[in-house]
Amino acid sequence: MSAADKPVKDALPATYEVGYKRPPAQHRFQKGRSGNPSGRPKGATNKPKIETGYGLKAAEQFLREEAYRPVTVREGERTIELPAIQAVFRSMGVSAMKGNRFAQKTMAELVTRIEGDDHQARMELFGSAIEYKHEWSQEIMQCEKAGKEPPQPIPHPDDIILDPSNGGVRFEGPQTKEQRDRLDEVLQRRDEAQDEVTYFAQKYKRSRSEKLRAFYLDEWHWEQRMFDIINDIMPSRYKAKLENRSYREGASRSGKALDELRADRELRDQYVGE
Repeated sequence: MSAADKPVKDALPATYEVGYKRPPAQHRFQKGRSGNPSGRPKGATNKPKIETGYGLKAAEQFLREEAYRPVTVREGERTIELPAIQAVFRSMGVSAMKGNRFAQKTMAELVTRIEGDDHQARMELFGSAIEYKHEWSQEIMQCEKAGKEPPQPIPHPDDIILDPSNGGVRFEGPQTKEQRDRLDEVLQRRDEAQDEVTYFAQKYKRSRSEKLRAFYLDEWHWEQRMFDIINDIMPSRYKAKLENRSYREGASRSGKALDELRADRELRDQYVGE
């Protein structure tokens, strides 16, 4: 018997009553064939999975996504794009200005509550910063008086700048160990630049060869610029004064190194473009 003459089990009539979940034999899925031979429609994407595990709430995530979803708003003759929550507040503000008492009351309560929460948070941070700064300053001072190596807390109390007039707290230094390590590397490069400036300044002054003097002057100016670039971006507590500074033409100036570097690059790019 040939393969074509063999009876096909799936082609036999159903031995059960056709109905719900009991399709006729000719409409049943055939073994080895996909039920969707055309594949997924073009442009279809998998549905995003929402994390609902410990500490996460799906409803809050949906709400945030909708709150910050960009929407198009028309203002006069132009259209602008805003986060949905900002568009809601803007609409509320327009209604309040038009005399809607409910909008006026709601907006006033929201602003008062937000400003109150912000003020409370600022005062708590300010109080914590005062306590931290005082305790570490006392510890460092006692170690220095006793001739001991003072601790180096992160952030350092001298890097915390307080503004009692508005409860402001500002940090002018590293706030993590990684930032502290990076700062140490940068300061080390500045120290190396100072050593090089001193070295080439002395070589320049002692040399009698015009060719060597030109070379030493270029190296002197290069390291001086490196020093100034690093020093200019340092907080005031970490700034240093360069010794053996050159005031000749082409030498960098303190506080101007970055601007001078940008100007040199623009001039170079313009020259190359021509």
